[in-house]
Amino acid sequence: MRFFRALGEVIFYALAIAVLSALVHFVVVLTIPVVATRDAYTSLSELAAPGETVALPRASASARQFPFLDPAVATAFCRYDLSKGPVRIRAPLGRAGFTSVSFHTRRGAVFYALTDRAAAHGAIEAVIATAAQLRALVAADDEDNPSQDLRIVSPTVDGYAFRRVFSELPSLYAAADEEAKTLACVAESPAK
Repeated sequence: MRFFRALGEVIFYALAIAVLSALVHFVVVLTIPVVATRDAYTSLSELAAPGETVALPRASASARQFPFLDPAVATAFCRYDLSKGPVRIRAPLGRAGFTSVSFHTRRGAVFYALTDRAAAHGAIEAVIATAAQLRALVAADDEDNPSQDLRIVSPTVDGYAFRRVFSELPSLYAAADEEAKTLACVAESPAK
């Protein structure tokens, strides 16, 4: 009888420790992105000002400035700042195969992504705006001739757009890199 009571206490304390450990782990995982000082946005802000497009160096085994880059994919980015108005993101399509543009918050969360299949008139194009700016854009639209722009609401005032262009062969990487660099983040005039 005494043995089962002692066994029950051991199991109870083991479960309590496991639950407490899981709770501490959960809190730590959720707070790390908030307190991290070297996030992607900080690293990218050292390379370019808002509106400026910069190609990232090709990934290699010896130099990994940014994690998870693929050596077969040319990558460029531009930062945007919506504090003065919406920003038009444009990525003209070239001869390369697959290309995508993803939109990230300041903390790195992807909130929208487009591929070359969503391109119209030879380019992937979208207008990024805050919710208030989007309401102003919609209110300024002509009812007889509405805007055909893809409008995306950004959850944060600043963030960045990443363009990725796949290079099917190592010899085609230079062309993919040039295509990636055509990404543009241009400030739009705010709707009145």
